[in-house]
Amino acid sequence: MDEQEWPKLKSTIYSWIWRNPRSNRIVVDVAGLSPEDQTLDIGCGPGVAVRHAAVTVTRAVGVDRSSAMVDIAKRRSEGLPNVEFAVGQAEDLPFPDDDFSVVWSAHSYHHWEDRGKGLLETKRVLAPGGRLLIVETRSQGEHGLSLDGALGVQADLERLGFLDASIGRHRDNYIVAARGA
Repeated sequence: MDEQEWPKLKSTIYSWIWRNPRSNRIVVDVAGLSPEDQTLDIGCGPGVAVRHAAVTVTRAVGVDRSSAMVDIAKRRSEGLPNVEFAVGQAEDLPFPDDDFSVVWSAHSYHHWEDRGKGLLETKRVLAPGGRLLIVETRSQGEHGLSLDGALGVQADLERLGFLDASIGRHRDNYIVAARGA
C-alpha cells in the first residue's frame, strides 16, 4: 500500500515502463463492454485501459490518487470526448451513487490503503447489476494476489453483498469478478 502520493518523476517513469497495454486490454476485453456502458478504472495510472474502453463505451473514467499520474493520463487522452480523469482513491471515490455500469481495478488493488472501505465505495458507485473486476498478478509477494488472497477478496465481496463473486485466471493474472446488488 502507498501511503504518500507518487511524485511527478516516479509517475512519469512508471507511466512509460509499466504502461503494459496487454494487461490493460485484458480487463477491458474480459469486461464485455457495450456502447451503453459507463466505466470506472480505479488506479488508472496513465489511462491506457480507459482509452482502450473509450472506443466502445459511452463514458470512460479513470481515477488515480496521484495527481501527477492523472495529469499524464489527461495529456495522453486529449481529443477523446468521452474520457474523464479525476484525482481520488478507492476509499473515497469522487462520484455519485450508481454512476457506473462497469468498475475495475487493474493491478492497483494491492495499493489500496483500506481494501474493505474501497470495496464499499466501489459498491456505492456501481449501478445495480453492474460488473466489478479486480485484476491482479498471481503472486505470493506484496504486488498482486496469491490464491488465498483472491479467495479472501471473493469472500469480502460476498460479505459486502456483491452477487456472483468468482475467481478466474487469465495468463498470469487472477480476475475476481462480481455484480452489484
